[in-house]
Amino acid sequence: MMNKNSTNMFYLGTFLCVVCAIAAGIMGYAAIVTKGPIEVAKVRKVSNGLGMVLPAFNNDPMKDMKTFQASDKTPVQFYTAKKDGKIVGFAATLYVTSGYAGRIDGLVSFHPDGTIRSFIITGNSETPGLGTNVTDRVEEKTLSGLFRETPKKEGLPPNRILDQFSGHGAGKKDSWGATPWKVKKDGGQSEFISGATISSRAVNDLAWKAASVFEDHRKELIGTEGK
Repeated sequence: MMNKNSTNMFYLGTFLCVVCAIAAGIMGYAAIVTKGPIEVAKVRKVSNGLGMVLPAFNNDPMKDMKTFQASDKTPVQFYTAKKDGKIVGFAATLYVTSGYAGRIDGLVSFHPDGTIRSFIITGNSETPGLGTNVTDRVEEKTLSGLFRETPKKEGLPPNRILDQFSGHGAGKKDSWGATPWKVKKDGGQSEFISGATISSRAVNDLAWKAASVFEDHRKELIGTEGK
């Protein structure tokens, strides 16, 4: 015959099991319900980003996506932009996990010759005022601009760390060379921000990873058009 304590423990255990089952069910249902909207938001984010970093195009790059792997097995998605059937550029989405606060996501666009055109960071958790100086593009505001309406500038807001990669490529024979790029503090060529060296290294690695994967898969990307 069960004593009172054993009976209480039985009911408590049963109650906890029921609560856990209900919670698991709610979480599972929430995951199913939110999966669709999350995927739609991701696609919209990439689509908007392509319009920011690529020249004018009239195809749908989202329908012409190829996925390759970097040397560390990171997936890199490439999108091809065309104007009247002619390739005008490429863009790659990828990430590194070596930021100061963890993962940094980027979108790197390329000219048809494989050199970097532009570069934006699409997701990060870097320290505001330090790491974000490396990752963020912010419109410069002047005192006069506060008192009068100024026309919106075309192109991306400047960021000296991100902009320095433009014109470089893993296959280009220049001072940066065809070996993994490094920040100057590590004996390399790319600039960094003091106090945000880890973020600078991560952004450098992201740019190199995109450029090197492009070079490794140049033929698959360009196809017969590059012959």
